[in-house]
Amino acid sequence: MSELLQVAAALTRAALEDQVSVLATVVRTEGSTYRRIGARLVVLGDGSHVGAVSAGCIESDVLLRVEQVRDTGAAELMTYDSRSPDDLIWGYGTGCGGMTELLLEPLDPAQAQAKAERLRTVAESRWPSVLATIIRASGVSVRPGDQAVLPHAIAKLTGFDEVAAAFRAIIDATARDKLRARCSAPVHHIWGKQELDIAYEVRSPRMRVCVCGAGSEAAPLVAMAKLLGWQVTLIDHRPAMLNPGQWPDVDCLLIRSPADIAVAVERADCDAAVVMNHHYERDLEFLAAWLGSAVPFIGMLGPRHRTQQMITTLDSNGRVLEGAGQRIRSPVGLDLGGETPEEIALSIVAEVQAVYVGRQAGFLTRRTNPIHSRPMLASRESVRGL
Repeated sequence: MSELLQVAAALTRAALEDQVSVLATVVRTEGSTYRRIGARLVVLGDGSHVGAVSAGCIESDVLLRVEQVRDTGAAELMTYDSRSPDDLIWGYGTGCGGMTELLLEPLDPAQAQAKAERLRTVAESRWPSVLATIIRASGVSVRPGDQAVLPHAIAKLTGFDEVAAAFRAIIDATARDKLRARCSAPVHHIWGKQELDIAYEVRSPRMRVCVCGAGSEAAPLVAMAKLLGWQVTLIDHRPAMLNPGQWPDVDCLLIRSPADIAVAVERADCDAAVVMNHHYERDLEFLAAWLGSAVPFIGMLGPRHRTQQMITTLDSNGRVLEGAGQRIRSPVGLDLGGETPEEIALSIVAEVQAVYVGRQAGFLTRRTNPIHSRPMLASRESVRGL
């Protein structure tokens, strides 16, 4: 389960148990920080907590402040700044050289449930979306923590109904700009005498991966994909291999005969497919089916010459589409020197992740650009209205 879904589940639990919870959200960062805008930590009434807003260096202080926020019933902004050398002595000792601003919100059961439903909707979306969270407000009848959602590029912004239509149009346009740039950022809006600080959080859709073949090598691949919060579908034509008790982490099990592979592929509706049946004819049929779909990533386990032979066979039958070579990854996985099923699964998951976010998967120690994308002057970006 993804972290956002875990936070949503914790908020739902708080609502069901009639607890007052406190949600901490990263709404602004500068410099080098471990977590970015949208990282969350929810603290329940019994003291348990889910999520993270740092690498563990500021969580202890957040937990100390939760009771105060819960008692006052008012949202509070906290700033943790480690850019000064003195932070190593007098501060939190992170040494990261960055600033993190957190919004701490007390949530009664009804508010927690509403927040959980909104986070769950965003986490399970099939499209990139934007979650806009109020940081500060002046002259506008909204409060810190209030949210609006842009579900996808061609949808309308939902939320902030209390904001004037013209001001809301500015917020909508800003959300679309952030979505196009795929970069989260806080923005200071000024419209007449009204001011809003809003954290625009760009959310990527939940990765959906389909594993074709329920052999022994599939188990660690499924486990690692689920650890990342991906949705996993498993297809195999042998019912005996798909006992639900053997695959507790799989979201969907599809049992198909070889004649119905194309139907199973259509039902899978995924972002990446990994074919690993260890059976030439089955893999050939799966490759043909995936090439006939719109999936952008087709990973083939096994040597390159084996996949090339399949492509030649399909090409002779007119079943290879133009541009197919850009979608096929053979052999699938990054060159990590993997030998065991677990090591091979790691290399496959790593390649899927790299392709999904558009990275080359090199060594971070050789990277000259920042690891995380950073908007120009993110903390001082301002949008003015008439």
